[in-house]
Amino acid sequence: MVEFDREVEKEKLRVQFEKESKSRESAKIMSTLLLKGATMTMKHCRKCGNPVFRQDEREFCPICKEETNTEKIVQKDVISGGENGLNLEGPRIAIENKIANLTQQIEKEEDIEKIAEYLNVIKKAAETLNAMDELIKK
Repeated sequence: MVEFDREVEKEKLRVQFEKESKSRESAKIMSTLLLKGATMTMKHCRKCGNPVFRQDEREFCPICKEETNTEKIVQKDVISGGENGLNLEGPRIAIENKIANLTQQIEKEEDIEKIAEYLNVIKKAAETLNAMDELIKK
């Protein structure tokens, strides 16, 4: 018969509650920003993984306060149109996020074959971004 250790179970619940508490606090901060007119972008913070917000022409992580490069905001606005009316901003952001995620995985990965796979995918994603740029220029 398995013995029930009350103290071990209490500690597990305390740790779980602490994790959920941080998540609730993050959600509260983000919802307050949304109510104040900030925009949640499709990017994620490189430090903590939370969504990046845009407000007053600046992008930042509301949790760890990491600020992103404001030049990228302008670049994305320019890329979203063009004379031919193509709007590739959503796919571009998704591809950029994938590249960022793969870069983080490469930093943690020890299997050289996996690293080579990730690099191949990043190369294809970069080629796709270049092709998208060419479409917009036309």
